[in-house]
Amino acid sequence: MNRSDLKRIPGRLAWNSISLYSKGGTTIDQELQYASEEVNVAGLGKVDNRDKEANYKLTITPDGRINSTIAGKLWPYGNPTIGAGIFSDTDVPAVVHGNDSSLDTYKNVALETMPQMLFHPTKTLVGQMTFLALRGHTSSVSDPWATANSLLTEADTGGTFGDSTFSTASILTQDYTLTWGNITGWAGLDFYDGLTFEPKVEFVDDNVAVYGLFNRRIKSVGGMLRGIPIGVTRSMIQTQLQIQGSGAVRGASGAAKAATLSIKDAAGVTYLTFSLAQLIKSKKQHGVEQLREGEVAWEVLPSFSSGIRGAYFTTPIA
Repeated sequence: MNRSDLKRIPGRLAWNSISLYSKGGTTIDQELQYASEEVNVAGLGKVDNRDKEANYKLTITPDGRINSTIAGKLWPYGNPTIGAGIFSDTDVPAVVHGNDSSLDTYKNVALETMPQMLFHPTKTLVGQMTFLALRGHTSSVSDPWATANSLLTEADTGGTFGDSTFSTASILTQDYTLTWGNITGWAGLDFYDGLTFEPKVEFVDDNVAVYGLFNRRIKSVGGMLRGIPIGVTRSMIQTQLQIQGSGAVRGASGAAKAATLSIKDAAGVTYLTFSLAQLIKSKKQHGVEQLREGEVAWEVLPSFSSGIRGAYFTTPIA
């Protein structure tokens, strides 16, 4: 056995005109998603597997750099066309450059899971995200599985680990405040341990006999923002939940209780806006080590104008 057989290779992911290193202590994972169909024979049981699906999932927690270009690529589904595919007829590759000059090229890649946004003065803004890598789309190919490099190409040379655009100044760690509508007491709020935004997308799959998984189409979009506010009392929270007392009714509209929500930095730059944010969570804790008013959470809802649905959320830095 040679020591050189044990490889530890940091990488850089390039996709759709952006370049991402992985955050320290994390990796760029490239995991095969394989599925087969069992062949069963009466009296013999299972006798074989037949290949059914093969694609790759790429997972990365980015280094934390953020600018308008990166933001536009990492959170693209805030104002979706429902039913639209995340893959187009033009393949968008993703390339992983190893620092040993290795090069893994995935033929056709789309963002599958948008990253969390972590609003905290000592944490980087961008959380973990995943990409889906499918076979390249070529309308004239009758058997895409049999086409060389239809899914990925692996090479030992050609990788360029260095990124000339890298700058530590683009890695944001700063304080943020939240404002929820024009509600008294809910403007310029600080949070005990920051805020976490978790965007969510649901898909409907296109499965084609000769390809397998061919596209994913957007079915719905949503998201949740959570944190422990400082200076908001339990009575203020109960007032906005509107779950008891005058005006409360089972079946009440969440949108009617919602308001626009924004998160800004100290310079007034807006990093996240909910068109409508409904307060849906309250937690109280009595103890010597806990704050009594605990975590609250807002769910994002879309606004409507003349019957036209607006965005669920926006990242205005994009």
